[in-house]
Amino acid sequence: MRHVRLSAGDPRVDRRFEFVEVLEREGDLQAAQEVLRAILEIAPDWVYGWYKLGCLAQDAGERCAAVDAWQQALRLDPDDTLGAGIMLEVAGARAMQAQMPAAFVEALFDQYAERFDRSLVEQLGYRVPQRLGALVSEVSQARFAQALDLGCGTGLSGAAFRPICDHLSGVDLSSAMLRKAQKRGVYDVLTKGDIGKLPPLDAPVYDLVLAADVLIYLGDLTVISHWVAQALNGGGMFAFSVEAATENASYVIQPSRRYAHARCYIEQIFGAKGWSIFTLSHEVLRQDRGRDVWGYLCVVRRDREVAHRPAMAIDVRPRAIEGDGADPIAH
Repeated sequence: MRHVRLSAGDPRVDRRFEFVEVLEREGDLQAAQEVLRAILEIAPDWVYGWYKLGCLAQDAGERCAAVDAWQQALRLDPDDTLGAGIMLEVAGARAMQAQMPAAFVEALFDQYAERFDRSLVEQLGYRVPQRLGALVSEVSQARFAQALDLGCGTGLSGAAFRPICDHLSGVDLSSAMLRKAQKRGVYDVLTKGDIGKLPPLDAPVYDLVLAADVLIYLGDLTVISHWVAQALNGGGMFAFSVEAATENASYVIQPSRRYAHARCYIEQIFGAKGWSIFTLSHEVLRQDRGRDVWGYLCVVRRDREVAHRPAMAIDVRPRAIEGDGADPIAH
């Protein structure tokens, strides 16, 4: 479990911060910043305070002040649990990274686990697993002997694909999400791991690999595509979703702190030797603040073995979840 400290650890500071939140709700962003700056003079090492100051400054249209605050938060927490570095990228103050910081993703979903299913399905109209399942069924009527769900979360994709899989494994960075997935009871094996830093396989294992709403936390898809190519048996399928980029760049970081990918980038990677693209469907993935989030639902096939092993190949080996207790997130 990744702990996120929102409290300054000093009751006096925390009480004063409550006033900051009141001012923010009332729309007085200048006063909120002034009070928070005074608080940070008392608690200069409070990471969340600096992160929040950056957000207040951004909302007030003060880009330079926001950048300064986020840079301080990142200096205090180089692992970037709160995503200050991502905000710097959104603001154009730092070069875009190839993927999200693992600490940020883990903390985000450890906090989100309890309300994840209800929020996505009931409030945001999320149906990516069902749509991917339908698209896979359109191109293949066969069952899959070995399947892997990358970034399995609470098991929404696992539930959709379990009926057509003989053996289903899942991997996720968040222990809290994995515990929810375990309770769902659709996986044969669950593993805690970062899909961007997984060890290589000795030989192909899977007939199907899934990645629903996962690649939005990876910008550069080169490494993951190489790994999936090596993990899939010949004729195996990779079914995944990405959010659609409106810019011409291969991928961009969005204010939502998720990556979006260009259609031409997906075609470039999975139109390369060794792959066949079956489906590249432009669809609404879910709602976000009342707006449609557009993306691509993709089903591709591995035609033959990749002859070389890239230096940064990654992989998942089936093994049990690492137990770490159920410690609550510190506030």
